[in-house]
Amino acid sequence: MKYLIFSVLFLFGVGTIFQVQAQEEKLSAFDYVVVPERFDFQYERDQYQFNSLLKFLLNKHGFHAYFPDELPDVSRCDGLYADIEQISGFVWTELNIRLVDCDGILFYQTKTGRSKLKEYAKAYSEALRMAFESIEILGVRQGELEILQKATADAGETPTNKVTRGEAPVKKDRPLGLQAAQDEKNKVILNTDPAVRMGLIPDVSMMSFTANEASFLLRRTNLGYQWYREEDQDLIYEGKFFVVEKMLFFEDKDQMRYQAEFTTENNLILNREGQKLVFVSVL
Repeated sequence: MKYLIFSVLFLFGVGTIFQVQAQEEKLSAFDYVVVPERFDFQYERDQYQFNSLLKFLLNKHGFHAYFPDELPDVSRCDGLYADIEQISGFVWTELNIRLVDCDGILFYQTKTGRSKLKEYAKAYSEALRMAFESIEILGVRQGELEILQKATADAGETPTNKVTRGEAPVKKDRPLGLQAAQDEKNKVILNTDPAVRMGLIPDVSMMSFTANEASFLLRRTNLGYQWYREEDQDLIYEGKFFVVEKMLFFEDKDQMRYQAEFTTENNLILNREGQKLVFVSVL
């Protein structure tokens, strides 16, 4: 009898391991995940910093996560699209994270995350983190993003508008003229930050760091680069970066200023009156 029970438990464990591995391989096969800036239950963009937190967690655990306006020119069906299913409840805040493909077909759904906290921002954050545990244990590692390149007609070749991975980027649902205009607009957005133009700060939308066992987030917004600390279930605003006389500075929320620099490994160093703070970049 004991042997039978052991055998059943062993087979169940092996089956679970293979199931997790299969899910990891399927999710890793996609190039990226798109996180919308507003879900159906939100009244404004990135309300409670919920969308930024989901994007941060995805990037932290092996995905290439983007907001829609950050997504480079890639094949629409090479990626997954994040959605949140909110479960109605009077006492609990409950939700699932759903990943669907380009046809809207459900590809993966997490367990239900729950929170009994009264404050909405903390409740949504706690429920999201609990649901995300289903994704975290998979160990997803998405590969290098494949950027589409414009097709050029060589001598003797006929131009084509066929969309294939790594070749022609012309999107079927957007005229080429509008696509070119959008590309130019994106270039302007990327080049408006003086810190990026001078090479003082990485040209990225989001980066994560660690220091003294705490986690931090560098995020590019319409107001420039801002700095957040991850604490319990929240992203806490800590300050911003700016340029003065071709030098990069960081101003914290108490208006204390530090000279800032990024190393070749993209680690961040803050210096103020002999005090040096080092934040290690997390890939």
